[in-house]
Amino acid sequence: MWLIGGFYMLRALRTEAKPILRLAVPIILGQLGQMMMPLADAAMVGRLGVVPLAAVAFGNLIVWVPMIMGFGLCVAVHVLVASAHGEGHREEAGEVLRHGIAMAAAYGVICAVALHFGLNWLSLIPRVDPAVIDASKPYIAWMGWSIVPMLAMTVVKNYCESLNRPWLALGVLGVCIVLNVGFNFVLIYGNFGVPALGVAGAGLGTLLARSAGFVIALGLVWRNAGLRPEWRAGAFGRLAAARLGRLLALGGPSAAQILFEVSLFNFATLLCGMISTVTMAAHQIALNVASVAYMGPLGISMAAGIRVSQAMGGGRYGEARRIAVTSLALSLGMMVVYVGAVLATRTALPALFLRADAPQAQAVFALAATLLAWAASFAVFDGVQITTLGVLRGMHDVRVPTALLFTGYWAVSAPLAWYLGMRLNYGGPGVWAGLLTGLIVVAGLLVGRLVTMQNRLKAGEKEKPQITPMSAD
Repeated sequence: MWLIGGFYMLRALRTEAKPILRLAVPIILGQLGQMMMPLADAAMVGRLGVVPLAAVAFGNLIVWVPMIMGFGLCVAVHVLVASAHGEGHREEAGEVLRHGIAMAAAYGVICAVALHFGLNWLSLIPRVDPAVIDASKPYIAWMGWSIVPMLAMTVVKNYCESLNRPWLALGVLGVCIVLNVGFNFVLIYGNFGVPALGVAGAGLGTLLARSAGFVIALGLVWRNAGLRPEWRAGAFGRLAAARLGRLLALGGPSAAQILFEVSLFNFATLLCGMISTVTMAAHQIALNVASVAYMGPLGISMAAGIRVSQAMGGGRYGEARRIAVTSLALSLGMMVVYVGAVLATRTALPALFLRADAPQAQAVFALAATLLAWAASFAVFDGVQITTLGVLRGMHDVRVPTALLFTGYWAVSAPLAWYLGMRLNYGGPGVWAGLLTGLIVVAGLLVGRLVTMQNRLKAGEKEKPQITPMSAD
């Protein structure tokens, strides 16, 4: 039995590893690239002083949650375009693109309006310098509106990736980053006769860069014969409620998954802050290191979801099973390398984030080394859960995994992190032990769900419990 399983694994790796990695590598680079714009804003505004720098950091914290939920919403484009591509329905893929842009724009406008009207409520947030809040308001306002083109560009990016053209989207993102730096240089500092706008200039620069990125991305797609969508109703034709419903049926739970995970880590950060300043600093170091590692399995997960959806669309269920096995093997391999690297350097890594002569630095270094060991263990199961989520999403299975994710995170991780860290006074290690326990539960539940879906595929069944195929209008 083990020999048969090993043979199947080797066969799957030989046939599927290369196609998955061809998609995953540019997707991973794209995820890292999306982090560059806030970093560019912070780096360039930092020259103006401490308050402007803090204002940008605070503003990005406020804007980040609705933006990444929007990214989750746009994941539906990956699945539906890949499925249409697998079925050979090019027109349907184009319609998903058109409806996806409309959905992203509508969500972005809602976020921008909500952020604008919420500016006056920022002063209610405790322990934040009023000067920082005042300086952040114009930045948040501009960044809120930048969600619209950013998500629209993400839809185009996802469309290209689902048609196996990820490098085009990555190139546009690179141009977008360069434009952002250029607009910042003009608007923040007041060069070339333009008034210096300071922090507000950073937000406006990001809005202009993201808007240009969307226009460039859509223009390149339109000029490429292999990517040009077929829109019989025209770019501004009537939208089909059924298609929007399909996008929301897949994207809504995906956005909820991101919300559950982000809110859990925010809760853990709050607990660490309540324990002590040293614990908070050490937790941030461990979290930053873990976040970098997360990008690898995230890219594998997205690539696996695309490949599985393409195979499912074409009725190639055996291929879908091989993709699932291969993607999990690749993520586990990646995480094993990461665990070894972190465990070997966990006493040296904290020095990259804090000067050795800073107050309480040695206490932070010692605790951070301990938390990094917990983070290394965490990463293995995190790679399993995020990759499994991607595979299940490619099978159009999103509602049950979302419920499983909520159960593991908020019925296990959150209360256990509080109990171990606060009530039993285990501090930061107790909080991370709670996080790890819940993640093990989530990974186990998701793998169980995947096994169930795999068994159904072996029987020749194709389950799409939430979504039914729809012909093009």
